[in-house]
Amino acid sequence: MPVSGAIITCPECGTRYSVTPQSLGPAGRMVRCARCKTSWFAVAEPAETLMYDPDALFHADNLRDAGVLDARTDDAVEPVPEADAPVMRPTARIGADAMMRDHVDAARLARRRRTIQLIWAVPVLLVVIGAVIAVLNRQDIVNRLPQMASVYKLAGIDVRVGGLDIDPPEARTILVDGVPMIRVDSVVRNLTRETKIVPLIELTLHDANGQGLLQWYVETRPDRIEGQGRLAFTTEIADPPEGAVGLRYRFFEDDKFAQG
Repeated sequence: MPVSGAIITCPECGTRYSVTPQSLGPAGRMVRCARCKTSWFAVAEPAETLMYDPDALFHADNLRDAGVLDARTDDAVEPVPEADAPVMRPTARIGADAMMRDHVDAARLARRRRTIQLIWAVPVLLVVIGAVIAVLNRQDIVNRLPQMASVYKLAGIDVRVGGLDIDPPEARTILVDGVPMIRVDSVVRNLTRETKIVPLIELTLHDANGQGLLQWYVETRPDRIEGQGRLAFTTEIADPPEGAVGLRYRFFEDDKFAQG
């Protein structure tokens, strides 16, 4: 589609400008690129041979020639006199080529960000999977590496080093032939997949100040628990001491009590 204008291109950086032949004159004149400051001698082409340049569709002259803008005095290019003239300030518009470069750069940046996110996501996912496995298999891990029990403890996860645990005992006072007795019921659990021998269970009645008043031991029957099994036990103590308010319990081989 013919237009009554001309498109000149900077020979240095390739920036394109839309101008009218009148702004350059019949013989052409010196102009200067606003982007790279390069000066060159520009000559207008005959209007009848000029076609729309797809890379310059956003230039002001093209928009005016297409009827998008009202006709105005052309100020897209301000020619530079041969000597001592101010630098021209052409209002160069972004062409299709520049837009395509921006699109490619944006796509490349997006791919780079996705790659970085993937690089970080893989080790994070591996850590999460490892943590889940460590929690689900904590007892087997501690059985093979007893020192790992302290690591689980720091994480707030209680793991028994021996693989056995005692449910909090239920203690109540009963009368048998008019004699007061304390009956204690509880369950020993095997947290491993292996058969375990149940050690002696130590029970201690204590007063409000935590002072031990009476201590005794329980031997379970049977004394073995299959892997992942449980074993209930009951014990009774006649004439419990006065002032007993609580019960501590542990395996005899343990180094600390649990409070009941």
